[in-house]
Amino acid sequence: AAALGGLAGWWLLQALDHDRVAALAAGLLLSVALAVCAGPLRLSPLSPALLYLGVFGLFHLGLVVPWALGLYTRSLPPWFLANRLTPALSLVVLAVGCYLAGVIWSTRLAAPAPETTLYTSPPLYRSGVAIYLAGAAMFALGVWSLGGARFFEAGYAETYRLTAQFDPRLFGASFTVVPIGLYLAAAAGPRSSHRTVWVLTALWVGGIFYLGFRGYALIPGLVTLALLRQRGRRMPRWLAAALVALALAAIPAARAVRDVGVGRRSFDRVAGRVHPLDGIIEMGGSLRPLVQSITYLESEPWRWGRTYWQSLGTIVPNLAARWEGAPYIPLDELPPNHWLTAQAEPQMYRQYGGLGFSAVAEPYMNFGTPGVALYFLALGAVLGRGFRSRRPLWLALWAMILGPLLWTT
Repeated sequence: AAALGGLAGWWLLQALDHDRVAALAAGLLLSVALAVCAGPLRLSPLSPALLYLGVFGLFHLGLVVPWALGLYTRSLPPWFLANRLTPALSLVVLAVGCYLAGVIWSTRLAAPAPETTLYTSPPLYRSGVAIYLAGAAMFALGVWSLGGARFFEAGYAETYRLTAQFDPRLFGASFTVVPIGLYLAAAAGPRSSHRTVWVLTALWVGGIFYLGFRGYALIPGLVTLALLRQRGRRMPRWLAAALVALALAAIPAARAVRDVGVGRRSFDRVAGRVHPLDGIIEMGGSLRPLVQSITYLESEPWRWGRTYWQSLGTIVPNLAARWEGAPYIPLDELPPNHWLTAQAEPQMYRQYGGLGFSAVAEPYMNFGTPGVALYFLALGAVLGRGFRSRRPLWLALWAMILGPLLWTT
């Protein structure tokens, strides 16, 4: 029924072709899906299925729903005003409906309760801490290879130029290695180790967030919280609310100051000027890749799975014996986010920046509308079974799956 509802919504919104109605319909369906997951399915807010759905909703609807409701009246970005939104929003409706159908199918309403025994694995915990420390050392050595102190004098955008022109292997790999260490430590440590995991998480998340790498900070933080919650470490509601409020205020504040060096940053100019919805609005800008990908793909062929095949080569960190600068790649063979940036923001692309991409846009880019439906149906079915076991290795493996999925929403 959920999948059929998503399909019907997709067809109806295409027929109506009204952006505000499409935004409200997508927001309504997302609210229903969240309520079903939290209510009849009894999923925790930090369960993989519900966590992914919440992040997906923020990144695709965080801008259009406040706009449709008249809650956000500031100036809108040019891409928002220049493009039709309905084709993208109808695909979001289809994705949410199919995702919910997959989750319902996998949990089956009457599924047995997950395990409650707290398993530990001291060797796995120690391995996680060691991997975390190794990743932190890689980050420090990577910063040194990119200029040392001069790295901290550069703004956020400038760091991408540095990583394109100088050897970024250790620096880039650290963003993969450190979260792996965190996940292993959080999944395997005894209850007495949870405070250590909190400290390690706060150091990494806070440090790279301040440097401007917000996604690389927030996603591992969220996944680590989910792991600790699954292992019985409940957070007081007031603290959870405070963390959410802090994140929503910090996201736009960090954006406002991150393009100057660390020593020259000042939050005085943003104090009192941050709108309560700015954090949600900024995350909602991830609808842009979907909107513009649909437009560009009107004159390009489907990729038929090629982007997924190419991404397999990025799973293992780039730690080759020798580093070589990026070779020339034809436009139709670029990774999806580079393909989009090169066309939508060529100046940004030449300066090594990027727009990111969308979890809806990639299956659409490969297989069209049927690809979106099948991808999200399968994704819901997989994540609906997440964290059913409390055994450390399984928890850590689930975290390593969930983290990249959240990153690519």
